[in-house]
Amino acid sequence: MEKGFLGDREKAMEADYFRKENEKLLEKLRQNAKLDDIAVALAEKLHLDNQELLDRIRELGITLETAPALFATPLVQVAWAEGKVGTRERETVLRLAREREVEADTPAYAQLVEWLRVRPSDAIFDAGLDVLKFGFAVLPPTEREERVRRVVDACHEVAAASGTELARLVGLGDGVSKAESHLLDEINVKLRVGRG
Repeated sequence: MEKGFLGDREKAMEADYFRKENEKLLEKLRQNAKLDDIAVALAEKLHLDNQELLDRIRELGITLETAPALFATPLVQVAWAEGKVGTRERETVLRLAREREVEADTPAYAQLVEWLRVRPSDAIFDAGLDVLKFGFAVLPPTEREERVRRVVDACHEVAAASGTELARLVGLGDGVSKAESHLLDEINVKLRVGRG
């Protein structure tokens, strides 16, 4: 009988520990903390809940210092949608990163600059989307939907940056190419698939 009691107590303590980790990450996400702080909280949660994803990230060469760049991988992927990154797309990605407090003198920012110079592997893009989905999973459905929408809107901003101002002025679209539009749809679906 005593062994069953201790087993139940251990399970309750473990459940409480996981709940506290979820709450830490949730609080970071809700307070719009710096991506560095969110990356630390997410790394702790990944270590507990999804060691496989954490191992994948490490195998890709991502460190705790460069991890905040993973949150911007959808933006980078959209910038590369047409096979090269234009100046306006590059500037838009970096501006959006700075707005999310990825400071210009950090390893994460340097990683973004490199990814905009040399296209990262699809494995990097996939890992970035998986990290976003994993982090968003702790949010209530309404907040999760808002976060997904914000990511997709930021991606659309990058895509629109590649279009010409003249095309927009004469009503020939928003500057988003077919390749970018397809990728935006893909990112939108991937961020929503398999959510609880």
